[in-house]
Amino acid sequence: MASTIVCLWLLFMIITQVVGEDTQSMIMSLMVDSTNCQVACLTQSQCIAATFYRSTFNCELFDNILNQNGNMLANMDATSMSIISGTRFPPATTTTTTTTSTASSTVCTCSQTAITIFGSQAGTSGSNLTLLSQPIGMYYDGPSNMLVVADFGNQRILRFSITNPPTVATVIAGSNGQGCNMNQFYWPNGIGVDSSGQLYVADFFCNQVVRFPSNSNSTTSGTLLGSVAVAALISINQLTNDIYVASYNDNAIYKFVGGSGPSVVAAGGNGNGNASNQLSGPNGVYYDYLYTNSLYVADSGNNRILKFASGSTSATYGTVVAGGNGAGNGTNQLNNPRSIVVDSSGTLYISEAGNNRVTRWLQNSSRGITIIGGTQGAAANQLYFPEQILFDGSRNLLVADRYNNRIQLFNITTAC
Repeated sequence: MASTIVCLWLLFMIITQVVGEDTQSMIMSLMVDSTNCQVACLTQSQCIAATFYRSTFNCELFDNILNQNGNMLANMDATSMSIISGTRFPPATTTTTTTTSTASSTVCTCSQTAITIFGSQAGTSGSNLTLLSQPIGMYYDGPSNMLVVADFGNQRILRFSITNPPTVATVIAGSNGQGCNMNQFYWPNGIGVDSSGQLYVADFFCNQVVRFPSNSNSTTSGTLLGSVAVAALISINQLTNDIYVASYNDNAIYKFVGGSGPSVVAAGGNGNGNASNQLSGPNGVYYDYLYTNSLYVADSGNNRILKFASGSTSATYGTVVAGGNGAGNGTNQLNNPRSIVVDSSGTLYISEAGNNRVTRWLQNSSRGITIIGGTQGAAANQLYFPEQILFDGSRNLLVADRYNNRIQLFNITTAC
């Protein structure tokens, strides 16, 4: 560790002497690999991009991405890197960084490898108690290190341990055929558990939210909490037991105050649109009661994340905190965002079905970085329509990898 610090310090001193203040198109022949080229850019306040030449081991720094892109198009020997403020470069043994440059966007990807903690590693669906069929919603029970999952295709809610995966799950609701009775689900989507252990399930097709007691099983009938048109994901404020539910059809977020009805509008509800008080097919909702005391909405149809102040209503205008620049895979874009989670620093983590990836957006940043996935597939570093994401007790990121029929665990502490 000490030798690494000394090497980086020496590198910084050499770069400072050689480069000076003008970083545009300043070629340096002292880099030995692409990671050090990225370090060089990070040490320069004006540098926002770098190009490493594999055949000559030269590193070129840029203060304008357009200049870098023009240079890249003419040189197939080059590897480009975009430097985002606050970003760390990854240890080579844990992640692989690749960058694709075009004239219109630059996409940086940290290819993280996952552990499949439940379901088929190969992506096969099934109905026994070791398999899943299109998992969507999740809830992490920290004290017991258990995960609760909405098994959409099997019309059931499962609970299993993630301490020693793989494991066999227990059915805690549903699994009684497809229907809208209080012991059935048609399309279970969002789930949540309140501070007393009661389970809440949003049924997308049945347009309802159903509550189950803490000790429920497949024979238990729930209680109707309320009707929500095309109910998607759920978030619960554990301090107040307020239940937030995304209504895809009503373009609104509903809140059941204290876990009881009737519901009130907490965001949107002003028609389908892209104004700051409107939503378009919202899918994800996350109330951050730990750090920012704010409501976040995955406004899927508008390809953006909106942030609302605590106590928001239909009259409240939100703030775009990610995306909002059309559907795409650029660093300032999202494509069908499904869910959000926020860490202690206010950093956003967003799952995107359209890009098969999870992106990280630093607080107040206008751009994100791909930390998981980016291409469709069933490999350990790929996703296929990721749905809900959340943290476990060790700050690993759990992903409901819907069409791969599995739950993936990613150690993102080493991500770039």
